[in-house]
Amino acid sequence: CSMDQKNEEHLDLRQRKTRALLVKALAELMEERPFSELSVVDICSRAMVHRTTFYAHFNDKRELLSYLLSQLEQECVETCLPKKEMTSPKEYFLTAVKNALGFFQDRRSLYLACLNSGMEAEVHVLSDRAAQELCRRLSQPAFRDAAPEVDPQIAARFYIGAVLALIRWWLTSDDPVPQETLLSNLSHFILID
Repeated sequence: CSMDQKNEEHLDLRQRKTRALLVKALAELMEERPFSELSVVDICSRAMVHRTTFYAHFNDKRELLSYLLSQLEQECVETCLPKKEMTSPKEYFLTAVKNALGFFQDRRSLYLACLNSGMEAEVHVLSDRAAQELCRRLSQPAFRDAAPEVDPQIAARFYIGAVLALIRWWLTSDDPVPQETLLSNLSHFILID
């Protein structure tokens, strides 16, 4: 349970709906204009929420963006990491990467807007959450038996860092390689079966 999830639990349904409206409005606006050009008034107008209501939830637009990114991070981890057991750590990892490619491709314009928002550090907080979850999975017996000499924490950081760098390159490229090419190349870099 992340800190944001715990903070969300005390909110009533109306408060959660208001936050959802503000996040949706910010995401839509960021796909139309740079974050630096957006004002709280713009966001409130799009969300059809009064400014005082905005300030009851967030101090400023940067805090709202940070919240949007944490929601995106949570959705990504829940969506991309396979729930069912895989036949091998390699299959698990490649499935997670394939899911992540699809997740970010579907949100490409929002991802690029977030990268250009001036909040790059917050965009990359995703790597910490994903690495923690992958480390937890790599600590399970199937991986430990397949590669007892590999430290799960080091492997998780290495693979998540590499994959997020690849995804960023893939999404920002003017002429991206096909997803299948990316996945088949990646399979050669995973040394564990």
